[in-house]
Amino acid sequence: MFNLFKKKKLIKKEKIQASFDIELTAAVLAYEVARSDGEVSNSELKILLNELKKISTKVGKSSDMILALVEDYNQNSASFYEFIQDINNHYTKEDKISLIKLLWDVAYSDNILEVNEERLIRRIADLINIKDIEVLKLKHFSKVNKNI
Repeated sequence: MFNLFKKKKLIKKEKIQASFDIELTAAVLAYEVARSDGEVSNSELKILLNELKKISTKVGKSSDMILALVEDYNQNSASFYEFIQDINNHYTKEDKISLIKLLWDVAYSDNILEVNEERLIRRIADLINIKDIEVLKLKHFSKVNKNI
């Protein structure tokens, strides 16, 4: 009987870890968009930290610890393509659309859409099989919400 409880606890812990890994992937890509123009602005960092707070409550780690992890991933990864497979394997279509929305929100947070930011978002969207028309709708929605 003890093994049954232990297994249930282990399964729950594994699900939380898998969820954390998936959300961490989104945060790493959002950070990549934020830094694609050469620097991470305070407004971009604010959106990232809001997203990280959601993750931190699930896994019991501080937003700052998770941000440090995101920055470490970013500095030590050769490319973001390694995350694309995780997204394609674990994200639903709705999750993918939410990810693209987050990326546009980060890109527009400083009221300037840099060419590199747009290229990166559109490339990610293509790799995770989100149609261009959906990407453009999300772009427009983020732009209108920022009143640019």
